[in-house]
Amino acid sequence: MTLSSLGERDRRALMLLGGALILFLLLQFDFWLPSGARPGSGATVEAAEQQFILARARARQKPLVDAEFGAASQWESQMEGRLLKAQSAALAQAEMREIVGSLLAAEQITMQSTQFGAVRLEQETFAQVPLVVNFTCAIEQFVNLMAAVANAPQALSTRQIRINPGSADTKTVRVQLTVSGYLPASRTPELVKKTQLGGGSF
Repeated sequence: MTLSSLGERDRRALMLLGGALILFLLLQFDFWLPSGARPGSGATVEAAEQQFILARARARQKPLVDAEFGAASQWESQMEGRLLKAQSAALAQAEMREIVGSLLAAEQITMQSTQFGAVRLEQETFAQVPLVVNFTCAIEQFVNLMAAVANAPQALSTRQIRINPGSADTKTVRVQLTVSGYLPASRTPELVKKTQLGGGSF
């Protein structure tokens, strides 16, 4: 029997039956789909919204992250140019004595005594090279010296300052000042090795 031999009513009935079968299959397919994969389902909309929120948050943070990275890179470059030139911790201590001595002499301050502090790693990148220096000077000279330390071509920091009254007649003070310079940690392999083995300072 062919479709052409059927009556109009039979053909219509078959078409309706076929449409009903297709609709049934579609409904059954949708029923067995996982809830997260159904088009237009609430879970899918919620997941897409969360992804959009995360993407927008990342997009907003990117300029800040880039700016922070740029500032850190710039600081590191500037820091590298102001490190001590010595190739070892022992030579760096001698270099620090020369640098601090020049700063004192520029302010007409006499260096009375010095003592090398322990060289230590700082943040696994730099080695801190401290120098303890003792001198007597006027208050104005000390203020100028501190400004000179802050503005020195080398990266210097003051770690400890002890001030005691000097002569009341000359209005001087006795100062013990610890000034630190910095060296790349790669130039102190013995210090790095000691630190890794749980040792100590140089």
